[in-house]
Amino acid sequence: MRSRRQDRSPAAMEDHEPGWHSPSVESGNHSSHSKDKDNHQSVTTISHLRLQRNALLAICILLSAATILIQCRKSPQVFFSMPMRQEQHTSSGSDCVVDLGTYNGPRYHSIESGMMGEPKCLLNSKWISVSLHTVQFPGSDSIYDDWMWIDYHDRINVLVEDERKDDEERHFLVFEQTKYALEGKTSWAIIGGIIEPGEEPEAAARREVQEEMNGITCQKFHFLGRYRTDVNRGMGWLNSFLATQCSKPRTHEHQPEHAMGVDEVGVADTEAQKLKSVTLKELKEAASNGLFMEVQWTATVAQALLHPELS
Repeated sequence: MRSRRQDRSPAAMEDHEPGWHSPSVESGNHSSHSKDKDNHQSVTTISHLRLQRNALLAICILLSAATILIQCRKSPQVFFSMPMRQEQHTSSGSDCVVDLGTYNGPRYHSIESGMMGEPKCLLNSKWISVSLHTVQFPGSDSIYDDWMWIDYHDRINVLVEDERKDDEERHFLVFEQTKYALEGKTSWAIIGGIIEPGEEPEAAARREVQEEMNGITCQKFHFLGRYRTDVNRGMGWLNSFLATQCSKPRTHEHQPEHAMGVDEVGVADTEAQKLKSVTLKELKEAASNGLFMEVQWTATVAQALLHPELS
């Protein structure tokens, strides 16, 4: 009886002999597995990058929220007397990710700088508004849709001359104090404060001098310039002044403290302050030795020292 011819084709060998695979089939399977592995790695890498981006965004939002909560803790009566509103006051009209109040300060919008479309609001509060801008810088093809931006109320700084007679050496009033971000260090400081909505810079400067220096009034406020606080992220503008021809109140009666209204943004200083009078020479030495530990104070003092009134 003639035996049936055995099929020795690769397919048959694979069916009848376990563990045996033809080279062509094995190579194809290996190539397919490699492609699947590469695709899986690519998807995993993209997912990790997205997670990292979202994590960084969340950190920025939390840091901004922490800043607001710190301010609220300083003046809780102001914050909690302010009704929380459900509607969002943003330039785009869209909801904010975090809503802690209504921001009524200036908002930045500059097509000339490369701003595209409307910003996405991340955080709104009485003090600041944090948003994402889409930016294409002039002369560049790159578009950034995650440009973090902070709108903040404009501020004033004032170096105040102490009262003096014509034949007396010039003195200037400064504080010795610390601030939350100074790591517990003591710094020399000058007058500073927020410009309230609708208020002119010089009016804010005069108000802050009277409030913080026990009713001192000054005849002349020399404008030293308007400067952007952070050229990449915003943070409002600083208006610097030198106040001269100042006089103290002629009465020894206690000057009443300024009672803040609900609509006011600026928070009264809660840190201990020591007011002192220093000579022009001492002021120059303090500025050159870095005793003014905040860059806005340093810039205002330096501009004042260069002003013709003091040079």
